[in-house]
Amino acid sequence: MKAIEKIIELPIYLKDLEALSVDEKALFALASYAASESNSISRLYLFSTHKTTGDEIVDSAISLQIMVMLRYWSAKLFEFYETISDLAISKGTKNENVIRLAKESFDAFSGMKEQPGYEVARAIRHEATNHYSFKAAKKNLAHIPDNANCKFYLHEQDGNSWYPFGEEVMFVGRFNRAGASLNPREEKNQLLKEWLDWNLAATKWANKAYELIATSLVLDRLPDRTARQKLLWLDPELVGEVNGSKTPIFLRSEATE
Repeated sequence: MKAIEKIIELPIYLKDLEALSVDEKALFALASYAASESNSISRLYLFSTHKTTGDEIVDSAISLQIMVMLRYWSAKLFEFYETISDLAISKGTKNENVIRLAKESFDAFSGMKEQPGYEVARAIRHEATNHYSFKAAKKNLAHIPDNANCKFYLHEQDGNSWYPFGEEVMFVGRFNRAGASLNPREEKNQLLKEWLDWNLAATKWANKAYELIATSLVLDRLPDRTARQKLLWLDPELVGEVNGSKTPIFLRSEATE
């Protein structure tokens, strides 16, 4: 039995963008890219397995997968934010329309700099996601727990092997540095929740920024363009519910008995 999904499609073609300048096309493309990536990564994060099992080895693998997705999601949002902030001060463009749209998008984001979770997202992006820092690794060593996991977990398939010491130092150590003034475990768990909440808010911002840019540059110029609903008939394995099937932790090259 096939699964049915409803999609609203608005037909836009390259010829429809001919009136845009190169800079305007570039902004439209960048915003499209950032919003699509943010939405895709957030979906992958939600479909990662979050429930622990009580088995140290399995839980270590689960934690790594969740945190990789959370960090990558957060970092991509920061990349978009930094590009928009540069454009808002005319860095990289002199196009007044691009600068105006970047400023409007930036102003909508700026309030989130005051939200809990922003500083953690910023710190993790700089030192544990988009950049590998030897200097940060040395600093983080003083902030890892005494029971940090230094084991090797090896598998015949490289994709199933992992080495937790790096996670303990580069992520846990950096996270602990960010929350160095927090003592109870509950407070650090709250900091983690604030980081996730910030990611969710920043994803909404990315989509709103895209909506603002796409409307001004494209949709307002095509007032008669009609959207249409399309039904997609999909194999069930391509559709899932948040509480349903999860992204596996271990990979097999083929089914085994």
